[in-house]
Amino acid sequence: MKSLLKEIIRGAQYNSSARDPPPECHPGTRVKMLERMRTWFFHMDPQKAFLWISGPAGVGKSAVVQTFAEALAAANRLGATLFFSRPNDRNDPKRVFITIAYQLAVRIPSYRTFVIEQIALDPELLERGMREQFKIFIVAPFVHRRIGQGREALGILLDGLDECEGQGPQRDIIRLISDFVRDYPDVPLVWVISSRPEPHIRSTFEDTVAINHWHEYIPVDSTEACQDVELFLTKRFEEIRSCFRHVSPYWPSETQRLQLTHTSSGLFVFAEVATHFIGDEDHADPESRLELVLSAIDHSKVMEYGDQPFATLDALYTHILLSIPQRSWPTAKLVLGHILCRKHLPHYIDMKDLKAFSKVYHLELNTIYASLHKLHSVLVIPPPEKAERAS
Repeated sequence: MKSLLKEIIRGAQYNSSARDPPPECHPGTRVKMLERMRTWFFHMDPQKAFLWISGPAGVGKSAVVQTFAEALAAANRLGATLFFSRPNDRNDPKRVFITIAYQLAVRIPSYRTFVIEQIALDPELLERGMREQFKIFIVAPFVHRRIGQGREALGILLDGLDECEGQGPQRDIIRLISDFVRDYPDVPLVWVISSRPEPHIRSTFEDTVAINHWHEYIPVDSTEACQDVELFLTKRFEEIRSCFRHVSPYWPSETQRLQLTHTSSGLFVFAEVATHFIGDEDHADPESRLELVLSAIDHSKVMEYGDQPFATLDALYTHILLSIPQRSWPTAKLVLGHILCRKHLPHYIDMKDLKAFSKVYHLELNTIYASLHKLHSVLVIPPPEKAERAS
């Protein structure tokens, strides 16, 4: 177990101190989705023991997975969790199934015995490639040794697969799990993967695992998402008022609250960053901090205050934009500029009609798609067959 512990991805478990405080669904939010997930998990078809949760950057996928992990842990049905994070170096594909194996060994005595035996016989098992590790730590014990047969299924949750290093390993993880679920439906393991809807991940799910997985998509501006964000903001403002007794019980005004709700538009990361800035205890002036946030929303000057309300959010989108290859940047910049300036363009073209956009700007359609390849997590990009509609 000590040998195994040395090779895991540290800080990646749902209850790790490295992630404290973890993102989680605010009480009363994502209720319908979490209920669908619980129904799927506890009453599922064994052939559908694989769930993919997808959605744009910032919609709260990690919070959903965290909340679901806590629910499974409370029911004693959690097998393992792995929350990928590229900035925190929790993204090594060579350690994915070792990390899962360690957690399963902690929870299942017979599995622990099996793993200890295997490593004692061949300590170099931990140096094997990802596919071989999957055979050793998942297929061999649960299929050949039939460990866990007859017991209730355990959930294995992988959050943020797009943060794992390399598109090839990301595809391999999906295929390994998919093939396993398809070939061994009686094994009591249920898998959940969350990710942004990156093209290579989406195509892998659509092309290779369409039959044996269930997909839950989290949109940005659905009615449910907007209502959840509004509830979140209402509760957060109540918490902030309780922390600062000098704040008026009538704060914020209805106009201020609605402006922030409207701007959030179902994007949890926006609401979370904004209220964290507003309720900063080091400043202890939430009313002025809210004015700064609203000023930033209105594109007013806020530099003089020395604070940037959305610095965290800026870092997220900067990271996404920096992933665009240099050769594709001029076209990507043109597309983004067109979207951002739509209010001022006399003949704005809806981005659902990329064919018309390509004609107006004299660009090949394939060039436009190439430039947007890294932006599927922040833009709704129509598939090629729909981009050909009459213009």
